[in-house]
Amino acid sequence: MRTVVTLAAVPAAVLAQAAIVNRLPFDWGAGPDLVVAVVVAVALTTSPAAAAGCGFAAGLAMDVLPPAEHALGRYALVLCLAAYVLALLRRNTGAGGSLDGRTSVWAVTGTVAATALGVGLGYAAIGLLMGDPRVSLAAVVVNTLVGTALTALVAPLVAFPLLRTREALSDDGYPTVQGPVPSGRW
Repeated sequence: MRTVVTLAAVPAAVLAQAAIVNRLPFDWGAGPDLVVAVVVAVALTTSPAAAAGCGFAAGLAMDVLPPAEHALGRYALVLCLAAYVLALLRRNTGAGGSLDGRTSVWAVTGTVAATALGVGLGYAAIGLLMGDPRVSLAAVVVNTLVGTALTALVAPLVAFPLLRTREALSDDGYPTVQGPVPSGRW
């Protein structure tokens, strides 16, 4: 069931980001990144490989949707790495964020903020390496800090409910269904 929720939430976040948030006329430039918030919720409740796949798919979708004004795969690479590292850290540390083992809203908000900061800086670093003329120190600082703050503000509305939903559901949707029994011959 977690997979079904993920397959619904990631495209919804990508479409909402591309069709609504990216088209809002913010005076300060950057807006909240709903895709990062959803990828963080998925990465906190899955394996590193599945998190990397989710991050890559979400990032690639954001790369190809208009307005695609950067190199294809740039956002996919950054989101893939961020999701993989986050899921790996979660698996290796086992940090729950609260006493009962469930992640608190503050831990989710902090994790989303840290991931948004890392994604913003990684995106700018790849742009700098690729010679993107729009990458300057002032633009990176303003866009990354404002984007991180706004993404952290939407984390309790986007990432936390998705995280709770994924925690409540199990990966094993059909525990009593058995596969074919091998007979020992072809």
